[in-house]
Amino acid sequence: MKIWVTRDEESDGPLSTALREVDLDPVLEPVLERHVLTDAADSLATLRSDDWLILTSAYAVNAVHAELARIPRVAVVGEPSKLAAEAKGFRVGLVSGRGDGKSLFEELRAKVSGGKICYPRSALVWPPKSWPGVDLISPILYETTSCDYDRSVAKRVDVVSVGSPSAVDAVGAVNLPFASIGPSTTKALKRLGIEPWVEATHRSFASLAKAIADHESPSRHQPA
Repeated sequence: MKIWVTRDEESDGPLSTALREVDLDPVLEPVLERHVLTDAADSLATLRSDDWLILTSAYAVNAVHAELARIPRVAVVGEPSKLAAEAKGFRVGLVSGRGDGKSLFEELRAKVSGGKICYPRSALVWPPKSWPGVDLISPILYETTSCDYDRSVAKRVDVVSVGSPSAVDAVGAVNLPFASIGPSTTKALKRLGIEPWVEATHRSFASLAKAIADHESPSRHQPA
């Protein structure tokens, strides 16, 4: 089964690798491109060991200033971010139970009553509201933009995999089954009237690949 990988990764990237491990064939045709705007060094330099750094993607993990990011506790949204953070020596103290940014901040509100929280974010994401006792700083770390891609890819694949709401918006409604990495991406699909063919059990590339592999080969259908 051929799976359209819409994220901007190399042929040995995490999703492509996860797909091959379950005998699926990744077809790379990214619909988005990301550009780092800052390494957030100025913001990270103000954090102490009992403060928190929020990293909501493996891309963000790799974009921040690595030496400074080892100082605070780190909170992440899913397994790819956790693995990337631990590989760089970061102290992961919290992983979102539901695998999305909204639930991660809900857990932080229940857990953290003081100190500083730094959330380096995409330019597409609004900074969350702070809460009493917490100093929240949220610099823009990178920007994500749509890019030109070969639209004939839709004729060469069986399933389109989407790992973010922005990927959903960039692809739009095509006559293909969609495999979603998690709730926020599924919500974006439903806004377009598309019911996902599968949704990953956990917000990770391995879980997304497994969800696709565990289902019968889909037939093409026209999104509602």
